[in-house]
Amino acid sequence: MNRSLVLVLSSVLMWCVSASLQAAPPQIARVSPLAVVPGKSIDLTLYGQQLTGPSSLWSTFAARTEFAAASDESSQKGEKLLCHVTVPRDEQVGVGALRVVTGEGVSNAILVMVDDLRSVAETADNHSVEQAQLLDLPLAVDGQSDSIQEDYYRFYAPAGQRYTFEVVAQRLGSKLDSVLRLLNAEGEEIARFDDAQGAGGDSRFSHTFETEGNYLLAISDVRHLGGAEYFYRLRIGQFPLITAVYPAGGRCGQVNSFQLVGNGVDQFSPLHVALPKVSDPRLLPYSVRSSQDDGSSWFQVQSSPGEQMLEQEPNNEVAEATVATFPGVINGRLEQPGDRDHFRFHATKGQRLHAVAMTRSLGSPCDLYLSLHKADGSQLAVAPQARDTVLDLLIPEDGDYVLRVEDLLSGGSSEYVYRIDLQEAFFGFALHAENMQYVAPQGGTVAVKVLATRSGFNGPIELAVEGLGLGVVLENNRMEAAETLMKITLPADLPQGAMRLARIIGKVKDGDQEFTVAATQQTPLLAMFPNTLSLPSALIETVAVGVGPPFAPFFELVVPENRAYFPQIVGTSTFDVEINRINAAFKEAVALTVNGLPEGITAEVAPVEDGAKAYRVTLKGPADVSLGTFPISIVGTATFQDQTKVAALENVTLQVCQPLVVSLKVPGPIVVGGSQAAEIHLQRFGAEPQPVRVQVSDGPPGLTAPILLTIPSDANQASLSLGTTSEVLPGKFDNLTVVASTSVQGQNITVHSEPVSGEIQAPPAEPPAEGEPSP
Repeated sequence: MNRSLVLVLSSVLMWCVSASLQAAPPQIARVSPLAVVPGKSIDLTLYGQQLTGPSSLWSTFAARTEFAAASDESSQKGEKLLCHVTVPRDEQVGVGALRVVTGEGVSNAILVMVDDLRSVAETADNHSVEQAQLLDLPLAVDGQSDSIQEDYYRFYAPAGQRYTFEVVAQRLGSKLDSVLRLLNAEGEEIARFDDAQGAGGDSRFSHTFETEGNYLLAISDVRHLGGAEYFYRLRIGQFPLITAVYPAGGRCGQVNSFQLVGNGVDQFSPLHVALPKVSDPRLLPYSVRSSQDDGSSWFQVQSSPGEQMLEQEPNNEVAEATVATFPGVINGRLEQPGDRDHFRFHATKGQRLHAVAMTRSLGSPCDLYLSLHKADGSQLAVAPQARDTVLDLLIPEDGDYVLRVEDLLSGGSSEYVYRIDLQEAFFGFALHAENMQYVAPQGGTVAVKVLATRSGFNGPIELAVEGLGLGVVLENNRMEAAETLMKITLPADLPQGAMRLARIIGKVKDGDQEFTVAATQQTPLLAMFPNTLSLPSALIETVAVGVGPPFAPFFELVVPENRAYFPQIVGTSTFDVEINRINAAFKEAVALTVNGLPEGITAEVAPVEDGAKAYRVTLKGPADVSLGTFPISIVGTATFQDQTKVAALENVTLQVCQPLVVSLKVPGPIVVGGSQAAEIHLQRFGAEPQPVRVQVSDGPPGLTAPILLTIPSDANQASLSLGTTSEVLPGKFDNLTVVASTSVQGQNITVHSEPVSGEIQAPPAEPPAEGEPSP
């Protein structure tokens, strides 16, 4: 049976913690095939979780995507997504990245190739010479290495034919450290190839076959490891094998000439390329297609603004140093073992030299040793060793300076190319976000941990974010130490299912000068793709922010009967706002405001007990305020899981009243000749309450009630017995009211209740006597 090509990204589980707890963002675990094709449409299948309802497929290369309907169980479960991907004909061969975007957010990035070779899948059980998989060249095989075993492939080669064999594995994020073995038809080894110049841990070679016949190719991991994370793409064709390019970059917006180094490159070198305009240095892929039109080789060069310089030999000594411009970009090559290059430039006191070297990310095998010297050759500084070396220095005085460039292990060849960007830049710190992608609720907030690696600057750093549109609100965006949890609230007009690339910028002031430093994501990318030489610029320079569903409401406000009172004479009252905590996990405080109060009346809010269930609003104002009703609103604001929500009650009525309110409720019908207990409720205001006298002031004809009912000073409700005369006619009424009288602060008060409705019903008919017919 066929094996699927599996890509497991350990970062998926880590970044999901940062996503909204309500969202279920997509996760990509693997993709098949491992490449899209320039000028063609292919079916690309993503495997993972939460892949239903895609809104777009983001890529670092130009592409148009259509999503197939979920036709099988795996697709309906969100475990598989079929995409019809069309790539323009002029798209360059190389490595790109994909993300899927849904209404739940944005996925992790996955690496794929843009490749003009057709794809076939590895067959199972090809682990012996006898069971070698037959290949019809040219093509690319998507396979997976199993532990202890080799994968065997059989192919035919005419006499005199040159083929290039290339493994693309670590450059796609695979753990495979490949070994390729070329065998004759009987399985006898002709040649063996491990790591290749310019390809990191990937193997590649070109071979010209002297004898016509069948041959074998075996691939395995050098450590005999294997599994889902040890996938590969094996490319075979007559394309040239490019191992280096010189210079390694050029000035943007101009046509630049590049010398190709490798096997079968003579007819293509020099290659003239128009580099696009860019605002910041950027690595760009370019491809060279074989003259037989059966596959391409590719390389990367850096496009950047500013002056570009080529080393001029001889420059092995300080006195022979090539003249350079600062700021500017140096291109050089250590052509022989032990070679040294020197570059002379002028600088003034107080300038900041930030010399950034590129080698490994360009595919060069050299590890640069950089040192800065005075014009007399005395050493000023040495750059610490790193994947790409960086030398920082504050220029001590006006004068000429010499940069010495050499390989750490004294290596050298035509492939030992380098590129050094002499920047006049602030180098006191570097920034990166903790994760590569985040999910924010629509119109909500996402928390992004930003970390600073400080190397001389210990002051505060103000953070800004670009790329999310107008209306972005930032909190905790001032860094005083090594990290901050910056909160980003998205504009409300960013729709669910959208994705934006956010660029984080640090702004500082050092003395009288202001500097900006853009965050780069090399640190988290290195954790995700530890063996990959270089990655698409969009992954390095930005973080992806997906817009998920709106955060669900987690509380609401309740005012009983949507009514509050403010009494004359007393001039103060209280009412409670109940907090209905829809989400049981929401325990935080709620901030309340009362809007629309009549002039002169103010509100104070305090929690009832711990505020978990209610807040008490105290109204204060003049004692002679005019009677009337006023519409007011009550607005509550609270934050839960970094999301701020506002709940409003717009239909609350404030009634300015006398310092006593009486209401009447009749719980059921009054039967002729019977009685019904009505409920009387009092709302008292002021201190030292007095007894209240209540009597019926209006009602239907024939209604009977006590002449007077007295409610004690310590009670706020009473029962009033209602009855009828025997002659009253059944029917409905809507005019039953009571009048209540008391004394408040020495003043006699009389108030009426609102009219209530009810019904007088006829008594039930008596059953007929025994033996008599029913009516």
